[in-house]
Amino acid sequence: MNPRFFTRPTPRYKVPHDRIGVRWVLVTHLAITRAFEMIREEGFPLGEALENDITIKLENVLNNRVLNRGEVAGFDKGFFGKVRRVEMVNFDGTKKSKKPDLCFDLQRENRVDWDQLQDALFAECKPVDKKHLLKDHYCAVGKDCTGIERFIIGDYAWAMEEALMIGYVRNGYLVHPHLAESLQDKTRNHRLGSPTPVEAIETRTRGGSATVLYHTTHQRAFPWQTGGPATEIVIYHSWHDCR
Repeated sequence: MNPRFFTRPTPRYKVPHDRIGVRWVLVTHLAITRAFEMIREEGFPLGEALENDITIKLENVLNNRVLNRGEVAGFDKGFFGKVRRVEMVNFDGTKKSKKPDLCFDLQRENRVDWDQLQDALFAECKPVDKKHLLKDHYCAVGKDCTGIERFIIGDYAWAMEEALMIGYVRNGYLVHPHLAESLQDKTRNHRLGSPTPVEAIETRTRGGSATVLYHTTHQRAFPWQTGGPATEIVIYHSWHDCR
């Protein structure tokens, strides 16, 4: 782990919203992990379910069984609001109906008076399996972009410096080597913001099981309304077994 990852360089201009911080993204990852444990325990057919059905189920369990229920330390209304599916505008207002899959609302102290609708951890959820190859979905670029590139071009999380990709994983796909290799593919690497190599943050669930949250850093290709080009964005990768 690069120690600079936990620090923030002095900005040349005002950033729309402060970083959420790795601590709170880890809490979110643990909440998602706990939600998937509950979903499996109740027998929901993750192996056959469609992407939207899994996302709707995940939203329901996060809000009604995990948030503020003591299941995950820190995943409560002291910092987090509701987990929602939302409709947003892009960085310059030219796209009016962008729909990130999940939005983790934040309830931060000393919030800036800028645009509170944009102060959130935005997540894009994608199946990763033989029917949904990384190059065609999670890491797709151009007119077919459906995943990471939406954060790079300012469709999602454009006022933030962190975002979340949630993988619904089947068929034995792994962050290393599959995602790592796809991100470095020369045909997509530049459009995906020239991502840094994948790094891991290891942690444990409340029950003591090991889990890993991964992250990459990407350059962005749009200007902020507050002046200057958008800074790079850290994208976290929270992958979950959906066999």
